[in-house]
Amino acid sequence: MPRLVVFDLDGTLSDSREAIVRTFEAACLDHAVPAPTDQAVADLIGLPLVHMFETLTGGPVPAMVQTYKDRYVEFDRLHTRLFPGILELLIGLATLKAVATSKMQQGAERSLERAGITAHFDQIIGHDAVPRPKPHPDMLLEVLRRAGVSRDDAVMVGDTTFDMDMADAAGVRGIAVSWGAHGAHRLARWSTAHTVDELRQLIG
Repeated sequence: MPRLVVFDLDGTLSDSREAIVRTFEAACLDHAVPAPTDQAVADLIGLPLVHMFETLTGGPVPAMVQTYKDRYVEFDRLHTRLFPGILELLIGLATLKAVATSKMQQGAERSLERAGITAHFDQIIGHDAVPRPKPHPDMLLEVLRRAGVSRDDAVMVGDTTFDMDMADAAGVRGIAVSWGAHGAHRLARWSTAHTVDELRQLIG
């Protein structure tokens, strides 16, 4: 059993795809910008909002990001739920646990609190807590530094190639989950869990 398990949030712990896609669409509509397809948005889940809006729209990025933040709470409340079995997994893991997410710190803390799982984590790291977001290793390295845990005694669990690339860059073992944004076909290079039971076994 590793001393530290670091989880991504969206698509790994919580099923927030619908909330993210609908909020992105709403921000586009509010600024009279054509909305990209749902799949195009889903493909970039796991990267910071600024990158998503720059990549997918030609609109006023700072204003659209702010609109997204303002609107996300309502869509999150309506659509986001923990994946089945996640709460039981967190309760059963007798190890340090952390979240490393591309959400900003405030949004990450709010989402975890709404889901009722904040107390299960020793650390919560949003992308604005480090100089560079995923897939750079900064976020994961900061979690290791704060926890006082070596990279050989930690694992990173995520649902996107961005999570796994971050783990690789940090020299941490990555475990992908297939129920999130990228799916098994894009995660084939890494050890992949298709159920929460399989994830528990892969963690060790």
